[in-house]
Amino acid sequence: MLVANDVRLDSRVQKAAYSAAEAGYDVLLLGYEPSRKGRPSQPAYIGAAQVVRTGLHNKWQIAQWPLKDGGAPSPRVLPFRAMSFASSLDFKVRRRIVQRIKEPGTGDGSVKHRAKELLWKAYFRDGDWRRTARHLLWLEASWAALIEEFEPDIIHAHDMHTPGIAVRVADRLGKAGKRPKVLYDAHEFVAGVTMPEQRRLAYVGLEGEFVRKADAVITVSPLLAQWLQERYGLTETPGVVANAPMLHVPGEDHGGHEERRDDAPSLRKACGLAEDVPLLVYSGAVSPMRGIATMVEGLPELPDVHVAVVRGADTEFTRALEKQAEDLGVRDRLHLVGYVPPHMVPQYLASADIGVIPILHTPNHEVALITKYYEYMHAKLPIVVSDVQAMADFTRELGNGEVFTAGDAHEYAQAVAKVLADRAAYASRYTDDLLAANSWEGQAEVLSGVYARLLGRSPEPRTGVRAFGETEEPTA
Repeated sequence: MLVANDVRLDSRVQKAAYSAAEAGYDVLLLGYEPSRKGRPSQPAYIGAAQVVRTGLHNKWQIAQWPLKDGGAPSPRVLPFRAMSFASSLDFKVRRRIVQRIKEPGTGDGSVKHRAKELLWKAYFRDGDWRRTARHLLWLEASWAALIEEFEPDIIHAHDMHTPGIAVRVADRLGKAGKRPKVLYDAHEFVAGVTMPEQRRLAYVGLEGEFVRKADAVITVSPLLAQWLQERYGLTETPGVVANAPMLHVPGEDHGGHEERRDDAPSLRKACGLAEDVPLLVYSGAVSPMRGIATMVEGLPELPDVHVAVVRGADTEFTRALEKQAEDLGVRDRLHLVGYVPPHMVPQYLASADIGVIPILHTPNHEVALITKYYEYMHAKLPIVVSDVQAMADFTRELGNGEVFTAGDAHEYAQAVAKVLADRAAYASRYTDDLLAANSWEGQAEVLSGVYARLLGRSPEPRTGVRAFGETEEPTA
């Protein structure tokens, strides 16, 4: 498995690696840790799945890591094959050009910066990922020797950054003997991701070049599967593996979400609120397009209601939310609280009254059934969601919440008030069968079926139960 992040906060990747190992596969999960300048990390483990993180290594060579037998790094050095420069002079010229132009969307609007953005477009060209996303070629160099040493049957490429690496390495292995199957796992609709224009075009170009070269494609929602098939003319609709929480976290001393530990983290306690205080929660990444400002704007219409925003480090945007709340006279009812480990999120959120997804309209938001939706479900929270297509349709179908027009604070407040007035009726939609169908355990079966179809066989599942969560040693 390949993912261009450090794995620690990527619940989908963690669960996929754990479940594949439980199903009987030998799993190597390669992640990217920007701070690593030298050799790959010592292996860590998620259950029986091995995790190794690398940085972006020297452009001329990459040291091999002996994954099979353990021990110290091998002194053998492999040539850098993922990319090349005509000469060091070419590299110096290219670097000086890049230092003097600006990626579209990053300038300050001045004539000088607009000219620099125009020069970027002329030099890099739309969708030319080999020029605009060269770090992926460096990442390929960091990973190639590790993949080749592992001799995989399947390369599972997570997210937009890795399908090119997976296909290129698989093709090289095929020339040397046996080509592994490539599974591309599209985590989001790349053309709709909010990022600087040229970077987005690069990833769109990368996906378009390699998606049809993968042996199978999976994604996170039925609507996104349909869009991917139509956009790229795929011969079959991608499979859907939703990023749903685990119904039961292996290794935890409680059986599912019905039995919650007394010492489990509580959102309500983190906010310092009594049990009878109405509490709304937004959990996840924070940015203007997430629509959180709508929640703050709606607070004056919701007397006594508090809002918790579960986020990482404070940013200019979170400070702007605090200023907005202060200006509206509701600062005491806005709580910014920290993350907990991904597998603990549902039980952490369960003390709230409503889970809110106020995201604004973007192409990617229209097709997503995002992780927090399933986390709210497993916390048994009624959901108030903006009218983005996939989640609004799902909410209307389930009857587990209300839908409001994105960005409309008054309509949002009305939706919240309606749910608070009959919260039990909305929460009653969460039957055991519904939660089981929308749990990771059910999705892991789908993923195992995809692997079996690619290989034409399945391994024997591992015996016993290993704890979920990263450790320095494999769990028994």
